[in-house]
Amino acid sequence: MLFELVAHNDSLTRAFSLAAHLLNTFLLLGSLALTGWWASGGSPVAFGGRSARLWLLGIGVAATLLVGMTGAITALGDTLFPAGSLLEGLRQDTSATAHLLVRLRVLHPVLAIGTGLYLVALAATFAARGGGRIVSGLARGLGTLVVAQWVAGLTNVALLAPVWLQLTHLLLADLLWIVLVLLGAAVLAQSAASRVPVVETPLDRAAPAGIRPGAGALR
Repeated sequence: MLFELVAHNDSLTRAFSLAAHLLNTFLLLGSLALTGWWASGGSPVAFGGRSARLWLLGIGVAATLLVGMTGAITALGDTLFPAGSLLEGLRQDTSATAHLLVRLRVLHPVLAIGTGLYLVALAATFAARGGGRIVSGLARGLGTLVVAQWVAGLTNVALLAPVWLQLTHLLLADLLWIVLVLLGAAVLAQSAASRVPVVETPLDRAAPAGIRPGAGALR
């Protein structure tokens, strides 16, 4: 309310503030998801020797954030400049005299389709590499949410962006983001063997080399 970026304000400042707000929300959700993940026994991440996975995940994370930010701008355009029909909406999107918020609406679905395809391929790649039951489950969940988002987005366009469907679309986006963050944490998790400390007892030290049955085990 301080800068009156509400109601019928159609300035670019409001659009940027909404995009920044969505970015901040995603970062907060990601932090909460990771906190819960590690508090419940999730393995800490290890970055050594995993540059390829880091790049793949980094691209997916950045693209997902960008899709979310453009989605916030698109939702603002749909709210401030509602169309009476699907045909009218298409005419608005392609009109050279339309407001910038209207002309930017086409950017979101294009990015959403491209990013969705990338995330599906990413999930399939990680699942195929045998990351375990957790990675496979999160990968399937990510692919399912991508498809659900596509369906919700197409339905949103066809129904001329009703508020309830926009909120559903946002909820699915939040869930997709959380699953992507958790998938990244699971893929980059340290192996259990690398986290087991070696504890040597006096009996181990007294035993001849090569016959220390207890060496390296937790007691």
